[in-house]
Amino acid sequence: MLDPSSTVSGSTTAQQPRRELPHPQEPASLTQSADEALQSLNTLYGAVDTALTRRMEDNPYATLAVAAGVGFVLGGGMRSSIGQMLVRLSVRTLAPPLVNAALHNALERAGALAQPTQP
Repeated sequence: MLDPSSTVSGSTTAQQPRRELPHPQEPASLTQSADEALQSLNTLYGAVDTALTRRMEDNPYATLAVAAGVGFVLGGGMRSSIGQMLVRLSVRTLAPPLVNAALHNALERAGALAQPTQP
């Protein structure tokens, strides 16, 4: 039988006692951290809920359009010929203004970086 303390060369070494890893936090502080995280999530949920509710009340047609679009995509409409046609149409319609805006912003930032600031 093999001795667990033997090495490849055949010599034996004294077994070292196992060291337990120290716990970085005690259970009470871990519970407190979990409670704080839960409170932060509740606050975030409340803020998002308020913002979405306000936006839905201000723009009900936009909300309806977003809901219809999400339903269309989740319902598998993108695989149909109508869905593919809508994607092509939206890319042709929305891409040029988005690219122009991105280029305009990039040029403004480059110009702002090139100009020295005055004290």
